[in-house]
Amino acid sequence: MATLPSTGAHAPGKAYPHSIQVEPPRLVGGLVQHPLVSASTQITILRIVDDTGSATIGDIIAELPDHPDPVSAVLVMVELKILVIDSKVVLDVHAIVRRADPEPDPENQGGTPWSPSGGPDASGSAGSDFSNTAAAPIPDGLERLAVNPFSPNVVVGPGVTRRAFGRMPELRRPGVYMLINANHIYVGTGADVGLRVASGQQPIGDIETIVVITDANSTLTEEEAKAAERLLWSRVAGAHERVLVNGTPDGASIDVQRLSELEAVLGATCLALRHAGLLFTTGSARGVLAGPRQEPGRVAPLRPFNDIPDGTVLELNFGTGMVALASRQSDTHWLLLQGSDVRVDTVASANASTRYLRAAWLHAGLLEVAPDGRSLTTTRDLTFGSGSAVAQFCAGSKGRTLECWKPIAPEVGYDPDSAGFIAA
Repeated sequence: MATLPSTGAHAPGKAYPHSIQVEPPRLVGGLVQHPLVSASTQITILRIVDDTGSATIGDIIAELPDHPDPVSAVLVMVELKILVIDSKVVLDVHAIVRRADPEPDPENQGGTPWSPSGGPDASGSAGSDFSNTAAAPIPDGLERLAVNPFSPNVVVGPGVTRRAFGRMPELRRPGVYMLINANHIYVGTGADVGLRVASGQQPIGDIETIVVITDANSTLTEEEAKAAERLLWSRVAGAHERVLVNGTPDGASIDVQRLSELEAVLGATCLALRHAGLLFTTGSARGVLAGPRQEPGRVAPLRPFNDIPDGTVLELNFGTGMVALASRQSDTHWLLLQGSDVRVDTVASANASTRYLRAAWLHAGLLEVAPDGRSLTTTRDLTFGSGSAVAQFCAGSKGRTLECWKPIAPEVGYDPDSAGFIAA
């Protein structure tokens, strides 16, 4: 990601940084607009394919001996849906290249059609195989590991230009945004984030700076953007540079790998904003990349082994032999105690926050898989705003109320060997 000159929100007269992504390939007037595909290259590749209805990658390489990267030229035409590649899993010289159908249906094409990302089925689902688009074939026995499918596209501008964001095609997709004034900041998301910024009525005035973040690969889904919104909100809250106008977003159901990929791309984005002097300017660059371990106030102070926490300790039994302990310190402050069981899966009725927190806390190491694999286990005391919120998180479903929590009889005491007590 480019290091941009300082353009602090309070520095009048300075230019704002532009989108930091290279222009993607386009098809204009029937000709590919890309440095690797000249008009002659395009015509030559199509002639080779049309001679017999298909050609191998090896055939095309042989016919373009002076081209610096004929394979990447083919992949550019695949990205523009001019060609398709029928292959098994690994792209090699034997892969078959042919013209794309007018409306290609990947389900009905022979082999595994290669996606614009360079790998099969790069649809954006968790665990997709994303390969380097411009990479040449590699020898047998080697493989390229899947890398982060997301590539951040960051566009910023002054508040008076907010309608211009709706006129940028690269922003007419799921993404997240920040509206910033002298003292406050609003973090939001939208399925069409450019339009959302241009026409939204967010509760913040005197906007000085707008930041919009999308995925240049157009891989980010609307649900993943909701998860990214909560991750970005957490980073802004942890930085303490502005007062957040909106409360904690709900997030969305997401798996740990996808959350880790989103965290990585947001780390790169926040570092670019730091270099531009817009946000995240305090602390170390390493801290900006890593981000906070968790949202402010969600992790309780360390508690010595087997110390009894303040408040009333209550027990929740659910599932098949699963037990959680919580300390009710007030009506609005509950601690889910270290060592409590958490159901691995959630049901459809569970709210978005319940599903999101599983991935977030597994990513942060605040949850881990129990030795028997039947549940997750908390590794620290975690805070919640109500007993029902704790119960829903542990059980992975709604319907658990305050009455589900049962007090541990004080006359029995807190025996760490008791089945009813989970040691810290």
